[in-house]
This record gives sequence, structure tokens and C-alpha cells, in this order.
Amino acid sequence: MKSLLVYRILRKLWAPVARWQLTCHTIAQLQELAHLGQAVEVHGRIQFGDPQNTYFGDDIALNDGFFVHGEGKLSIGSHCHLGQQLLIITSNHNIEPAECLPYDKKRILKAVSIGESVWIGDRVVIVPGVTVGEGAVLAAGAVVTADVPPLAIVGGSPATVIRFRDEAAYARLKSEGKYLAWPRSYDLINDRKFHIRRRAN
Repeated sequence: MKSLLVYRILRKLWAPVARWQLTCHTIAQLQELAHLGQAVEVHGRIQFGDPQNTYFGDDIALNDGFFVHGEGKLSIGSHCHLGQQLLIITSNHNIEPAECLPYDKKRILKAVSIGESVWIGDRVVIVPGVTVGEGAVLAAGAVVTADVPPLAIVGGSPATVIRFRDEAAYARLKSEGKYLAWPRSYDLINDRKFHIRRRAN
């Protein structure tokens, strides 16, 4: 009973330190991006494959478990909101022609591009070489293996088009500049306001 009490006290004392370490690690990664637009928002743990080959527009929201695997180029347009446990893969093993089995040591880099105002649900997987068009919606659990047209709503494994967003309504909201939580003059990292240093372009 005494050891449980000590554990709870230590856990309570350690939680703010662990949260601050996570925030510092997140900011350090974001500062390494090739381009970081204004007003990024991050909640939880994130990991980039190659920060110096990653390009973010303005007003991008990342949630816990955002993970980029591979050193290929990643571009994400402005006003994108990305769900939890998102996996983006930007490279793959070489199998044809391979020097050994099941694959050789060569990595094939393929860029992933995500257009503006895209909403990606939880637990989505995006494979190398995919382009997601502007205004698209990727439903939770989708495995995106092919390009997604602009304004398409896709889901499933492999992801297929379910329907398209209303083009006129989308165009009106865009022309009026109506974006969720925008404009904003600060970065938001784990519910705290910051002004992250950007790399010189």
C-alpha cells in the first residue's frame, strides 16, 4: 500500500516534467522542417522521417501519433487537420530487381503531397507516392494507396471514393476565408501558446 502511494506521488510530480520534455522535443522537430507555415497546432507525440525534407503550409493541426516513415519529401498544404495515429510512408524497400531476399538495402523514395484544407481521420495510412487533392476527406481507418481527387471523400482499404464534397459550398467558404480556428498569430503545442522559430527560406 505504501509503495502504491509513493508511486502515485512520484507519477504526479513527474507528469509536468514529462509533458515539458515532450513539448520541447516537438518544438525541436518543427524547427528542423524545410518550411513551417504560421500557426501550427500539435497535440501529443509526433515523429518525422526527414524533417529537412518536410514542408508545411499555414494552420496545420497534428494529433497524437502523427508518424512519418521514410526520408522522401512530404508536403502538406495550409489549413489541414490530421487525426490521431496517422502513418505517412515516403519510402519503400527495393524488391525488383533485388540483390537479396526478401528485399535489398536500397530504399526507394517517393514523395507524398497533401493539398490544402484536407481533413484526415484517425488511423489512416498513406503509402509512398500518393497525392491527396485539395479539400479531400480521408475517412478514419482508410489505407490510401492511390491519388485522391480534389474534394473527394474516400474510405476503406484500399481507399475508394465514397462521394464528393459540394464544390460550390467549398468554393464559397474558401473565397470568404472561413477556416476553423483561423487566423491565429501563435503556435499551439500541447495546449500552450508558443512562437516557434522558423528556418530562413
